[in-house]
Amino acid sequence: MKEITIGQAAALTSPDPLVLVCTKKEDGALNMAPVSFFMFASFKPPKLAFAMGGKSCSGENVRRDGRAVIAVPAESIAAEVMRYGTVHGQTVDKLAQTPVELACVEGTDIGFPAESKVVFAVSLDQTVEVGDHFLYVCSVDKVYGDETKEALFAWNGYAQAAPAKKG
Repeated sequence: MKEITIGQAAALTSPDPLVLVCTKKEDGALNMAPVSFFMFASFKPPKLAFAMGGKSCSGENVRRDGRAVIAVPAESIAAEVMRYGTVHGQTVDKLAQTPVELACVEGTDIGFPAESKVVFAVSLDQTVEVGDHFLYVCSVDKVYGDETKEALFAWNGYAQAAPAKKG
C-alpha cells in the first residue's frame, strides 16, 4: 500500500450515492446541485445527512430556507446531472441552460427532476461546519419512490455518473 489523498480514496471506493439537492434561491428560482456526500443517518426518526462545499448556492439556500428536496436522479438524466455540477447556481440559471422535466410532491413547492428514483422532502435540523464543507442533518418529512427507474451513482471520484450494476 502507498499513501494517497482523500480524493484518490474517494475514487477507489466508488460508486458513491448521487443525489441532487434541490432548493429555491432567494428570487424563487430552482437550483439543483449534484452531491455524492450523502447518507441515511437514522430510521427512527427518519433523518439523512449530506455535505456540500461551504460556498455552494444550494447550501446557502438550505441554511436560509431550512428545507430542500433530495432527489436520487435516474439514469435517463445522467448528462444533465453532470452539467449541473460544472456551474455555480449563484451565477447561472442551471435549469434554463440545461432543462429537465420537473415534478413536485405534496408538502413542498420545491421542484425536482421527474426522472428520479427516490425523492426526500426534508427540513434542516442541524448544520455543522466540517473543513471546507458544511454537513446538513435533516429530518425526512416525506419519501416517494419509483422502482421502475435505475438510480445514478458517482464513479471515479465524481468524474462519471452511471448506474451501479450487480456483478
